[in-house]
Amino acid sequence: MTVSLDKGTIEIRWHGRGGQGTVTAAKMFASVAVKRGYYGQSIPMFGLERSGTPVAVYSRVSKEPIERNDPVTQPHIVVITDPSVMVFLAASRGGKLPESIPDPRAGITDETIFIINSPMPPEEAKRILGLEGKPNKVCTVDATKIALEEIGRNVPNTAILGAMARILPEVVDMETVKEELEESFGASSKLRALIPANLKAMERGYNEVKCA
Repeated sequence: MTVSLDKGTIEIRWHGRGGQGTVTAAKMFASVAVKRGYYGQSIPMFGLERSGTPVAVYSRVSKEPIERNDPVTQPHIVVITDPSVMVFLAASRGGKLPESIPDPRAGITDETIFIINSPMPPEEAKRILGLEGKPNKVCTVDATKIALEEIGRNVPNTAILGAMARILPEVVDMETVKEELEESFGASSKLRALIPANLKAMERGYNEVKCA
């Protein structure tokens, strides 16, 4: 299963926590789309990203100008950067999440693709999401482990972007994602020193993501 811009606007909903770089990743994703000649949009749901608090972001990519900025209610793609979401879902056996955590299953269709930061196999993630026997593509990558090993911090966003480049090559490609990272981080001397480690994390995200 794939998503294509030929069908119109691609809508993405991101689920994370403050401090994981979810808002930054969504902004970079939209910027990469623009660099490739598309229109891109990124809207944080809860305003400023604060450490530890649930964060949701809406992104849209289109070949045509995007004239709406409302919430994404039927996402083509759901990106979960916060691994605790899957832990809560597993503990509840696919039931309700705490009220403070937006449910990533809300509004999905049989065509929705999941890209999840989790060490679990994609088959297990698909079962926990209640999608066994359905055509949805579910992809997992242990972006937290990659971030800790390569960057030394629990900031899984660049590994997730690498995975997205693997799953969504029509929208984002590794070369443009790397270019965007170098531009975004290059403006700060502190961040500039982290470019090599983040590029490595991005490459590992691309190579280590698995789908079912």
